[in-house]
Amino acid sequence: MILNTQALNAARELVTSPLVSALLYTHPNDLLGSRAAWPFHEPWWTWATDTLSCRWMQLLEYYTDPAQRTEWDIPVEIRQLIDQVCALALPRNPVDIARDVPLEISSRGLSPKKAHEVTQSVAYISNLFDSLGLDPRGVRIVDIGAGILTRALQSHLGTLHLLALDSSEIQTRGAQRWEERTGIVGSITQKTIHITPATLDPKRSRPVLLVALHACGSLTPDILRTFFIQRAAASKDRPLWTPIGMIVLGFSHFPLSKCISSAAPPISLPSSAYHMAAQIPAQWFRTAESRADATLALRKVVWRAIIGARFTAKTLEAEEEPAKRDGTGDRPVMRRLGRLNNTAYADWATFARVAGGRIGVDFGAELNAGERGLISELEVLHVLRCIIGPLVESLIIIDRTQWVQEQLNGGRGTGGMQVEMVNLFDQATGSGRNIALVVAPPGP
Repeated sequence: MILNTQALNAARELVTSPLVSALLYTHPNDLLGSRAAWPFHEPWWTWATDTLSCRWMQLLEYYTDPAQRTEWDIPVEIRQLIDQVCALALPRNPVDIARDVPLEISSRGLSPKKAHEVTQSVAYISNLFDSLGLDPRGVRIVDIGAGILTRALQSHLGTLHLLALDSSEIQTRGAQRWEERTGIVGSITQKTIHITPATLDPKRSRPVLLVALHACGSLTPDILRTFFIQRAAASKDRPLWTPIGMIVLGFSHFPLSKCISSAAPPISLPSSAYHMAAQIPAQWFRTAESRADATLALRKVVWRAIIGARFTAKTLEAEEEPAKRDGTGDRPVMRRLGRLNNTAYADWATFARVAGGRIGVDFGAELNAGERGLISELEVLHVLRCIIGPLVESLIIIDRTQWVQEQLNGGRGTGGMQVEMVNLFDQATGSGRNIALVVAPPGP
């Protein structure tokens, strides 16, 4: 995928527009029984209240199927928003990784999603070595986020030198126990460290490939900065070790690039934006099972918001702490409610009974007419928030890619490399975050 400055600016402007900002900052849990403070206006909010039509499904059909875009009476403002999101969000179709001999990776103990990710990652890394003319046995692979991928790389690439790192001692010990059970020991070194060039310290004479797939917290920016420092040191003939490439998936800090951070007006994202960025509404209607899962997930969000509003109305109590105005819906009453089994959402009467028992309030067993309309509104609100998620994710990825390019071209002796956005995983498997940044020398 190639960066387009015009598209980047358009995406930034849309994410900071009044409507998208209002959606990002407004969670259904923020209702608290009153629509007056909601930052939404006519005419489309009346459209959302209609209980005779399933409005949220109309939105999803409009979003996922262009042929449906003339079929519904969706207000112009919403249609324009969805059209813009579809035009500006990055494409997410997975890369086709051709292999002469298919990889046979055991899926024992793995979910279909994890098995797919491991298979794709090993195949892609193997092809990368081939394109660079490198023997995997002569390369040190540093896998940030110790786990299944490390063992798969060892088994299927014949890699002799792997360093598996994690910032969590619990994760590292879990990986070590797995290896002890399977008997795969000897060439994988497990460490729990804060990542810097000095703490990595692989073999000085051996080229190093850094891999960070789904690395959490600060691991991703740490490994990116480590890569740039070492590339600069290598150009001055004084490296601790020599990085030959990097594959990174997982992004949090925003913005990083000068291109976006210096733009006016300045852009910042609420905490909820990172939650929404992981949503994959394009996959919700893919199968009957995914449709049922999406319907249940939506029901959970909306019904919990209704219970939160009822709690506030019934008790007339101030919450123990101020609500966070960050669009995450993190309220004290929601923490009291906690996580409920799926069976609790079988019907409203069951949910009201279970929720009331958990919170200690009798909520009754029926929905009133006003709440039925409110449920439709909240469904539309949540679905619209999820629809803008891929645009937010795209902006974060583009910012990270732009920042990497700035570092490569910033006079630090880090030239000779190129950065590419690669759709490594198939979102249909559940891998919502599927775009990896690949930094490597140009192939032959």
